[in-house]
Parts: sequence; C-alpha cells; structure tokens
Amino acid sequence: MNLEKILVFSIFLFYVQAKKALKQSLGGSWTAVTETFYKYDLPASVPGGIYSDLMKQGIIDDIFSSYNDNDTKWVGASNWTYSYNFTVNPNFFNYEHVNLVFEGVDTVADVELNDIRIGTTRNMFKRYIFDIKKHLKADGNNTLRLYFANAPNEALNLNKEQNNHYRIPWECPPEQYHGICHINMLRKMQASFAWDWGPAFASLGIWKPVYLEAYDDALIRDLVVRVEKAADDENYLLLFDVYFANNSQGFLNGTIGAKLYMGFENIYKNFDVQEKVNERGEILKTVSLSVDIPLIRLWYPNGYGDQPLYKTVIYFNSHLDNAVTNKIRKIGFRFVELVQEPLEKGATFYVKVNDVPIFIKGSNEIPINILPEEGQNRRKTRTLLQNAKDVNMNMLRVWGGGVYESDYFYEVADELGIMIWQDFMFACSLYPANEAYLTSVEDEVDFNLKRIYSHPSIVIYAGNNENEGVLADNWYNTADNYTQYKKDYVALYIDTIKTQFDRISKGKGVFVSSSPTNGKLTESQGWVGDSPSNQFWGDVHYYNYILDPWNSNTYPIPRFCSEYGYQSIPFEDSWKTAMDVNFSVSDPLIKWRQHHPIGTSEMALLIAQNLKFPDAYSSNYSREFVYLSQVYAAQAIKIETEHYRRYRSYLTDDGRGYTMGALFWQLNDVWVAPTWSSIDYTGRWKMLHYFAKHFFHNIIITGHISITRELDVYVVNDQLSPVENVNVLFRVYRYDSIDFQPVYEDRLQANLTASASQLLRKVEIDNLFEELNCTLTSCFFYYVIQKNASLTDNVAISPENYIFPGKLKHSSLATTTVQIVMVTKLGPKSYQITVNIERIALFVWLDSHAIMGKFSENGYLQVQSNRTIYFDSCSDITADELKEALTVTHLKDPNWS
Repeated sequence: MNLEKILVFSIFLFYVQAKKALKQSLGGSWTAVTETFYKYDLPASVPGGIYSDLMKQGIIDDIFSSYNDNDTKWVGASNWTYSYNFTVNPNFFNYEHVNLVFEGVDTVADVELNDIRIGTTRNMFKRYIFDIKKHLKADGNNTLRLYFANAPNEALNLNKEQNNHYRIPWECPPEQYHGICHINMLRKMQASFAWDWGPAFASLGIWKPVYLEAYDDALIRDLVVRVEKAADDENYLLLFDVYFANNSQGFLNGTIGAKLYMGFENIYKNFDVQEKVNERGEILKTVSLSVDIPLIRLWYPNGYGDQPLYKTVIYFNSHLDNAVTNKIRKIGFRFVELVQEPLEKGATFYVKVNDVPIFIKGSNEIPINILPEEGQNRRKTRTLLQNAKDVNMNMLRVWGGGVYESDYFYEVADELGIMIWQDFMFACSLYPANEAYLTSVEDEVDFNLKRIYSHPSIVIYAGNNENEGVLADNWYNTADNYTQYKKDYVALYIDTIKTQFDRISKGKGVFVSSSPTNGKLTESQGWVGDSPSNQFWGDVHYYNYILDPWNSNTYPIPRFCSEYGYQSIPFEDSWKTAMDVNFSVSDPLIKWRQHHPIGTSEMALLIAQNLKFPDAYSSNYSREFVYLSQVYAAQAIKIETEHYRRYRSYLTDDGRGYTMGALFWQLNDVWVAPTWSSIDYTGRWKMLHYFAKHFFHNIIITGHISITRELDVYVVNDQLSPVENVNVLFRVYRYDSIDFQPVYEDRLQANLTASASQLLRKVEIDNLFEELNCTLTSCFFYYVIQKNASLTDNVAISPENYIFPGKLKHSSLATTTVQIVMVTKLGPKSYQITVNIERIALFVWLDSHAIMGKFSENGYLQVQSNRTIYFDSCSDITADELKEALTVTHLKDPNWS
C-alpha cells in the first residue's frame, strides 16, 4: 500500500473512531420585541436585521421607496429584544467545552442565556464567543436573549463621555445627509448613519450566523494559508497557520495533516504537534508543504492570465482524546509587491503580481446593501463582481466606510481575477484611542484578517479611508489639539492595526496606513504626511467640480489615483421604483436624496461647461437633464481615466507621472439617488459603466489637446506582449456631415510596445484645420487601431475613440433622427439590434426600460449610417417584444427641442 493510500485510510479511521466537534445552528425564526416608541412583537430572521423583518411583516413599507428613510427613523432609534427558545443536542453535554458563537452582531447588545447575563457585544465586525456550558439546561427549555441598545443613543452617550476629555470629530454629517451623529464612536458600518451617497438606517440585528459549538481537546478556530517561494527558487511553500481554540489543558498533543489538491497529483504530509496556548488564548501551529514550481499554475488578475485555484485541507487528530477537526481553504499561488522605488522626485507606487507590473483599472465598491444582512446576498454579490469584470476592471477597492465583505464576495473575486484593495473599516473621521476601543479593534482585525487573508484576490490592505488627510489637512478644525490627535492616529492604525496585520501576515503582506497616503514618505514623517495627496508619492483622491471636466489639462498627474468621480442621476425607470409621482428632477424626493451639498447645482454647471443646457420650460427638461448628467459624467471620467493611462510610461519635466492606477468613484449604489455610481441601485448600467468597457480596454488609442492646441495621439497597450504591424486609422469628420465621409483620413503603421503607453503622433490642430477649412466647433477627430485579419479585411483591436477640439455646445452638430430599424433574436435571451442614423449622432443611448439586460455598447458615437448592437436580456422574450420596449436618444435628438 503506497503512502497516499495509507494516509487516506488513516484519515478514514480517524473520522470513524474519533469524537468529532459538534455544531448546532441557532439561526431561523427568532422573536423581536420593542416598546420604545411602539409595541411590536414579530418574527425575526437570524441571520437578519430588524428593518428587513419589519418590511417582511408589512409593518413598515419598503425603506428604499419615497421618504421611508425618514419615516422609519424610529426603528433604529428603538431598543429591541431578540429572543430564541431552543433545545440543545444532548450530546453537547458530553463535551468539555460548549460555546455560543456569534459571527456578527449589529451592534450594541447585552447577551443573556436562561436569565443569566453572559456578555456584551459592542463591535459588529467581531466574532463573539461565550463559554456557556454551565448555563445550559438539558431539559430542552433554553432561552437566549439579546437586549439591543439603539445605536444613535449609544453613540450620543459615548460622545458625551469622550467630550469630558476632548472632542473627536467628525461629530455630525452636513444637514443635507439627513443623517445621525457620532458614528465614529461605534464599531459599526460607518455609512449606517448616512453618507453623501446614501441614507441613514441605524440597522440592528444578528446579521451573521449564530451557533453552538462543542469540543473537548481540539478545535481549529482559524486557518491562514500563505504562499512563499522557497530559498532554492525551485519550490513554492504553502504555509498553513493553524489557529486552535483554547482548551482546559492549555496545550495540544497530536498530528496535523496537510493536503494540497492538484487534480493529477495531490500532496500530503503529517506533522507532530506539541504546542502551548499563547498570550491571546489560542494555540498556533505553522506547517508547510513544498511543491515543485513547474506543477503549479500562477493566479493572475483579470486581463493578465488565468485564475487557477487549489483546494487545501488541514485536519488535526488529537492524541489526548482522538478528536478530529479540519478546515478547508481555496487558494491561489500569486506573489504581490507594492513597488515604491525612488525617483528624482518622489517614488513610484504600483502593484506587481508575479513580477509583472499591473496597471490597476477599476472602481471603489461601497456596501452591497446599506442593510448589512442584505449585503450577504450571493446573487447580487456575484452580479456586481461580474459586472466589474465585464468592463475590463482588474481591481475593486472595498471602501472603509462599509463592511468587511462576505466570504463569498472574496471567493468570487478570486474566481474572476478581480484584485481587492481592502480598507479597514474607518472613514473620513478621527476615532477614539482608549484602551477598550483599541482592544475591540484588535479583535476585529484579528478575526477578519484570519478570515480573508488567504484569498489571492486581496493584494493591498489600507488602514483607513482619508483619515490621514482629515488630520493633516485640518478638515474638522483639529489643529489646536494636533499632537493628541496624531498620537491617537498612530495608536489606532499603526500600533494596533498594522501590528496585528504584521503578526498575522508574518510581515509579508502589503499594508498602507491610509488612502490617500504618501507611502514611504508618510512613514518617514511619523505616519501623518504634510500633504497626503502629493502627486510625487503614493496615491491621491481627486475631485474638482469647478474646472472643465472634459479638458485633460484639468487633471493631476499622480503615481496612482485611487478615487475620482462625478455625480449623475439615474434614469427615470430606476426612479419609478422609488417614487409614485410623475418623474421630475425638481421633485422634492430627488432633492431629499441629493446628499452632496449643492450637488445638483454643480452638475448643472458642469453640464453647461460643454453641452447646451436644456430648456427649463420644455416638457422634456427632466429627461434631458438626467441624460446630460450621465453624458457629462461618463465623458469626464473617460477623459480623466485615459489621461492617467497615458502617463503610465511618461514623466513630466517636473517629475510627475509613471501613473499606474485608476480607481474611479464609485461602482454601485445603496438606493436610487444622485450619486457618483456607474451602476445604479436597480442594477442598470449607467452610461459611465458602458464607457468603462472602452476606457479600461487592454488596448486603447487616446488623444490629449495641449493648451497650445496641439493634439498628441497616444496608444496604450497593457498586454504583456507587443502587438506588431497595426494600422491606426486617423480621421477628421464634420459634425454636420450628410454623407458620413471624413474630410481627412490617414493610416499609420505602428508597433505597440508591451505594457506601455507611447506617443504616436503630434498634430498641429490649427494648421490641419486651416487646410481642411475646419474650425474647432465644426470638426472633430476620430481614431481606432486595426489589425489585419486577412489580405483585405481590418479588424478593430481597440475601441473607437474621438476627441472634440472645441466645446460641443457651440458645435455645428445637426439635429437628426436615430431609429431602431431591426431587432433579431439570435438565441435564448440574445438579440441583435440595428440602429440607423441620417447624420452623425453623438452619445447614442439605447434603453430597454422594463426589460432588464445589457447592451454590447451604449452612449456611443455613430459615424456610419447603420450600426449593430447586441443585447443580452435577463428574460427570454420575443424580438418584437424587445423592439416594442426599446427607445433611442442622442445629443441632438429632435425630441429635446
């Protein structure tokens, strides 16, 4: 019998003969009661939350509709009691240790079992474990209660207590947020009390699983799998950090078995364990497997390679009681480095995966739902991440005002190759640094890092969102007590979070103290830099609602831009899910949901910079304003993103550039509202998301017009190999062309350098336009990269692109008719649409209204009489049904008049 068969047989015998740890779920239907404002007694789902249960019972209406965020504030301002009667599996009493485990409680509660107080919860991001064996009854009549204190009042009391020493801002959000004060006092989703893109719902409940566990000697509590290269460079090492629950003996004696599943050949190894409990009350044993490098396929981000995942298993057999316990992790072999190499001014700031420099393309993810229990929805999670992959993103930043996402979220990210920049959950504020708070955060970091660190998709961890800037730039008038606030800042993010991060990652993980931050410069300046958005160091966040958003000279030239964006308004069909009245942008509900101060006025000014502002007296004013809000925002973020991509290979004379990341703000929404999102709350793609498919394409051609009206045409190739002998089609069109023929055409041959941007051509616009009898408002540039598919055919290998040399509001673009002339069903849920135009049309927008689905492209420029668009529907309908539902509009639609 070979070694593998012996090991398998041994494992089988262990499981047949061993005394296994037990687990009993306490999820299901609980009872929730309140008497604070109203007397309610209702079924409560666990995992779940009180808002979800009240909606399910019909006690409150849909909180995402109308003004229900305001009308239901009493829910979050009430104290609630959750109770559950249960019978314990009799076998539990045969075990030495019986624990009650909460994976997530939102947020402040006293826990009582059989009328005995067994503990409290104060942090929704922690796992709570209570030893309860002596309090359990074997007669089947056990009652578990959680007495929830409402979060707003708890936050207020904590702030009053803190103010006896010194204030810790941000105390209250602007009144436009319609929010709740002092969220920074609680270890709770920071967006729960409102944000500039979301409502205030002071959620409450048991939002993750709760269960009983029983064991004697051994229970694997957590498993962290790390991948390293062996010193001989011939093997990979899989390092398994096995964290055991404490036991009464304070030590373990047994055997760990480790297994790596490789399909064709699996690797096994046994290890003797004799370990004592450490100061954290856990027993840690690290074991390793060695695997030959040629046997492993590396994990790469989306667009750079495949994402092979390998199953690993750790089991433990105790020599004291023959108990067996195990853990499973799926892992990917990948090696990540944050490169900060010195330059003449500053330093680089980019990610390498498997020694490959990666240009980061993506967005910032806010909570999947403002109710944390609803954010665990697997269908919505997968859809959101797939939507990111569908538009060529390779990274999402999990923003620090939300939650550490579900295990499933990271599993899907692993599968799809979506890298994760993971913030710790602190945002736009200063925070307490007292002993109790820091201890709670230490436990929070310990639990979540052990839970998620093994995922290959997570490549960067950041201590917080914008809090270095809060302090360095004196956001909240903190300069008078700067020394104290800096001391607290370092105590929280460095002495606590970074220390725990280094402990669990064994000093191998990528950690930045904040976002934005100046990286190594920030560290040298004592962790609070002089200017956290310095373009020569680290990452920046950039927002500007005054300068022309369609002028690439507007934008900075940083090493990495991890936030930038513009607001837009969702289309009417999305608003119909939230309002009963006829749609109007002047409706008080839209004003209520516009949380960004003067946000709608800013949108109007930004639209007017380049586009003809709609007639306020027109019956179509609201629809046109919404459409134009999406046009200006999509085009602005397109121009800004292409600007960053151009600078991946260039430095300016003053040393800026080598930009290697672009994460726009923001990917998703938590309700229907004016926000920065590319996907609205209903799941509809805004124009921005369609544009992202093009501006994040691996190969693009893009132009920049200097202040001296010189057009610089660049090609960018993010692929790891060059592309040779391409044709670059360069054209000039008249806006009012009646025959779709360009007034100028040139074809350039080029070779595209791998992983680089390159300047292809310079054009003196004034000289060329004088020859063509063009003006800045009568003509525009169009270009695309083509590859010879045969002796006669050319195939585009980049999205088409264009640049407007003058402002469109002054252009000679003609009013024209755009029609859908044919819809053909290609297969189940798959359709082909033919769009016909009489003259050139800009920002052509197709809408399927009640029929949900995705177009192959949208918001596009059409310079041919006919164009074919493809549509994937969420439902199987006939071609006629789709054609009946479809509408089309564009910038000079006669219906706007």
